[in-house]
Amino acid sequence: MRRTTELNAVLADWDEQFLPNGREKFFSVGFVNKKGEFIFVSRARRSGLRKQNMKANDLKGLMPVDADGNQSGHIYPVWIHSILYFRSNIYFNLFDQ
Repeated sequence: MRRTTELNAVLADWDEQFLPNGREKFFSVGFVNKKGEFIFVSRARRSGLRKQNMKANDLKGLMPVDADGNQSGHIYPVWIHSILYFRSNIYFNLFDQ
């Protein structure tokens, strides 16, 4: 079952680095990149972006990781308004409003 959530709730969850028990927090996300391609990353963690003003450009950094938490791909800059899926069970779409 899909649920719709607000962007500020998604971003607050994205910004948390650790779970309450101290373990690192991972999530899955689907978004549309600058070229218009849909990208789905099944396991990722937050990351910073070099040479980018993340706040002024509404960007978040995303690093794909493997099952052990090691980097398994390149860091993606994600425009926050292009996020369609977050944590696989939460559906987020600006056009449903």
